[in-house]
Amino acid sequence: MNAIVRKDILVLRRETLLTVLLATTVVLVLVSLLAGLQREQVFAKEKAAAEQTDKAVWMDQGDRNPHSAAHFSRYAFRPASPLALLDPGTSDFAGMAVWMEAHYQDPAVFRRAEDGGELSRYALLSPAFLLLTAAPLLIFVMLHASVAGEREDGTLRQLLATGVGARQFFSGKLGAGWGITMLVYTAVFLLIAGFAALTTPAALSGDTALRLATMYFVYAAYLSIYVAVAFAVSALFRTRQAAFLALAGVWTLMVVLAPRLGSDAGVAVSSQPDARAVAQELRAASDIWFADKERQQRIQDELLEQHGVSEVADLPINYSAYTLQVSEDFSVPEFERVYDGLDDRYRAQESVMRGFSLLSPAIAAGSLSRGAAGTDRAHQKAFTVAAELHRREMIRMLNEDYMYNAGDAGSAYTADAALWAQFEDLDHDLPALAAIGGRYASDAVLLLLWLAASMLAAYASVQRAIRHEVPTA
Repeated sequence: MNAIVRKDILVLRRETLLTVLLATTVVLVLVSLLAGLQREQVFAKEKAAAEQTDKAVWMDQGDRNPHSAAHFSRYAFRPASPLALLDPGTSDFAGMAVWMEAHYQDPAVFRRAEDGGELSRYALLSPAFLLLTAAPLLIFVMLHASVAGEREDGTLRQLLATGVGARQFFSGKLGAGWGITMLVYTAVFLLIAGFAALTTPAALSGDTALRLATMYFVYAAYLSIYVAVAFAVSALFRTRQAAFLALAGVWTLMVVLAPRLGSDAGVAVSSQPDARAVAQELRAASDIWFADKERQQRIQDELLEQHGVSEVADLPINYSAYTLQVSEDFSVPEFERVYDGLDDRYRAQESVMRGFSLLSPAIAAGSLSRGAAGTDRAHQKAFTVAAELHRREMIRMLNEDYMYNAGDAGSAYTADAALWAQFEDLDHDLPALAAIGGRYASDAVLLLLWLAASMLAAYASVQRAIRHEVPTA
């Protein structure tokens, strides 16, 4: 077995084409890292400038009624993931900021993809993209002749004649192919991780280290699958050319077609929401209090009875401000219903796409990679939920100041910068991976099943090839 490992590694080292492909891959990784760094630096500058401008405008709005300030409002900005340059995921297609206005729960806006044109989605080069798409093809180029070449040259029969068994042959071949794949992959990943550490040192933390480790093992398992698939397919053919053509078809199916088919099937089963219909639902949720006169009268009667007075003018609080806050409270479950419906729709799309993981491990690996990088829909949702809670806190603060301090001034009451300064910027960090890791369990299981199945298929295929070479073996 050790002799087979040494011999295969020596053969691979002598392959000029393979050396060129490896060097090209390293160059592409470096280019993708620099492109990612440039993209994230631009994002950081734009975000910092927008935050500074937003706060300055908020503080300089002058004296005004607190509820007018609630409509004047502020933005909440999405934090950047320290690993976005490794896997940008949905970052460019998800909103970067949420407008926190009164009576309305706005969706996130300002998507970078909107400024990049239709071709931008195909030009987004990242290490994750290269690992998901280019690395499997490189493995197939490297290992397509692993068994088929031995059969074509007649050396497989010679090896078997020396007493080498199927298990030794398989272990030696797999050890060489897997070993050199992991060696190159680990070197490349350390380059990627080191680049991330040097360019975003402030973001390094225990959670970031856990996310990096998770990404490493996800892609290690993912690439190991393709090593096993390469052996399984190579063992089915007697010539290098036939094995390579078959593996090219397998790569096309597993890496190119299956993810696209899964995405299209998900949209077909659970269609994309209509933006105008969603806007109408959100407007109806915003108006639910103002459209219900009976409820307004009931709330007024209850408040009068609670304070033991018969007229609104005798209340110890400003009634208009009170109803403004009540309207906010009544709209909350309606807003949640609308956004929960959208969430259900997207989850249905993801479930359908996850089913296509049976055709390709790229789907499960991509989901795990985006989750570990903090650039998937779950992390975007965590931001929008935090922004909504922050909005509610801001609106309540402003309404309560109006409610308790307006006095005889009524709607003419104004507050100043001392009140505006009480409302701080949204301080939202990525949720800890350990806290939300359970949502990725199904993808992890699918990836491990693929790994086990591919290894078993490779061993069975090698055994079959040996039986065909030496029927009595």
